[in-house]
Amino acid sequence: MRSVLAAILVFILAAAGSPASAEIRALIVAISKYSDPIPSLEGPPNDAAALKTLLEQQGAKDITSLADGQATRSNIRAALEGLGKRSKPGDWVIFFYAGHGAQAKSNDPTETDGMDEFMALGGFKVSKPDTNTYILDDDLRGWLVNFFPTSVNVLQIADACHSGTLNRSAVARSVFKKRSALDNPMAISLPPPPADPARLPPSAIDPPNLVYVGAAQDNQFALEGPLPRGDSPSRGLLTYALEGALKERRPNGNLVSDLDNNGQLSLAELASTLESRTRELSSTQQWSSAAVPPRNERSVIFQPLKAPPADERPIEVKPADDAAADLLGGKGPWASIPRGTPDLTWNAQEGWVTDNRGDRVAEGLKTPEQLSGVIMKRRAISQLAGSANERQIKVDIGPRPKGQLYKKGEAVDLAVTHRGGAGFLTAFNLASDGTVQMLYPLDGDGNGQMVAGQTRVVMARTKVVPPFGVDNVVAVVTPGEPTVLRAALKRIDGKRDSMVAAGLVRDELDQAKGQAAMALGELYTGP
Repeated sequence: MRSVLAAILVFILAAAGSPASAEIRALIVAISKYSDPIPSLEGPPNDAAALKTLLEQQGAKDITSLADGQATRSNIRAALEGLGKRSKPGDWVIFFYAGHGAQAKSNDPTETDGMDEFMALGGFKVSKPDTNTYILDDDLRGWLVNFFPTSVNVLQIADACHSGTLNRSAVARSVFKKRSALDNPMAISLPPPPADPARLPPSAIDPPNLVYVGAAQDNQFALEGPLPRGDSPSRGLLTYALEGALKERRPNGNLVSDLDNNGQLSLAELASTLESRTRELSSTQQWSSAAVPPRNERSVIFQPLKAPPADERPIEVKPADDAAADLLGGKGPWASIPRGTPDLTWNAQEGWVTDNRGDRVAEGLKTPEQLSGVIMKRRAISQLAGSANERQIKVDIGPRPKGQLYKKGEAVDLAVTHRGGAGFLTAFNLASDGTVQMLYPLDGDGNGQMVAGQTRVVMARTKVVPPFGVDNVVAVVTPGEPTVLRAALKRIDGKRDSMVAAGLVRDELDQAKGQAAMALGELYTGP
């Protein structure tokens, strides 16, 4: 059973030829204040304000907001029912929830995992749960089905979670906070919710016009933290990624998330973009998943927003020792800050660099030139992440679970799975210091041609070598053999030219006019 609390987006396809008078209506719920032992959150009010602005820019006028103590089960139910009564065929109804999600042990025999998923509302107490301070997933699903006919389109955004996290050690305290109310979901039971004729039985079949896009995998938390930099207000990664997908543009004016570059952002393109954006923002601690029926993949949901101004702020680096302080006094693509929350922290004596997410992103960095490589590599990956089409091409890294550390000399399995038409695969790695390392095709691999349909290419000969830190594998499938791209990559193989490599890939994607696809994979290495 799908959980509404795995930070999901629920999209319903707008009917063809919907009337010009169709409106956008919304209910925005943000819970930030909780009682011990549940930690309060900082991001939900900021997410709610940002989403309200976004919807107003999309033309929404019928917007209801509920926060903390106002956001009770009965008030949310009444607000949704009211939206259903006011809605007309072709309207969009958007239900947004930002706050804690949770699980509790269930007595329902249809729950195969023995757990109930629920939204923890303002006033929820672990010691004595009140039925008006939480909403079970089955109840919410029933409301959305029963209050809104299939002629009315519903979009649900739940920036919350209930699941586990990755098992990758961090060397610094992460700025991210999980949006999960309970560390031990088996520790409590919930009283049965009040009788509700709009509740939907768990075995009920999903309406044919429902589409789910998950903002976090089952073994991850949905996160919030300061975005886009350490001194920014706290935001939920999902909502922030959604904003970016609607704003960031190509040189020709189209959205970067418009993967086929045709001037429209389809549901499939948005789903793919949210996965790569949440993963890049969180250093693989969180990424979305999608299940989009084929008939809905080309549906257009949002119109582009005004592009944000270019971020020309230099990367802020804080020295962790005297050697780094001396070296950061010179010129480079950074701003040295003695205190505060930096983008990066550098210990030149020991050679490590950490980011504000708590990850050690590079090892063995002793010179400003090496640090410059790390900074430019971060910018290159940020540029590429929005163009990743991971519904068509996927990079898998094994044999260990995603996000875990590989040590020097250990074998790493790299595999690329392609689900599109016939094409040619090109893959390279951007090492932690921005060094370009050609991976495929090499001598003996042929021309890298992939047949139409699902094709999997395994590059099992890779071993971990310096420089250590965070590596990013870039895979590109093009409709024709990319002789210019490959020749250029071979010329910069072994050089710290990550921005050049990113520019080559973006040019290839633009020239292919939607017929090429690119994906990213992250690899964590250490001595």
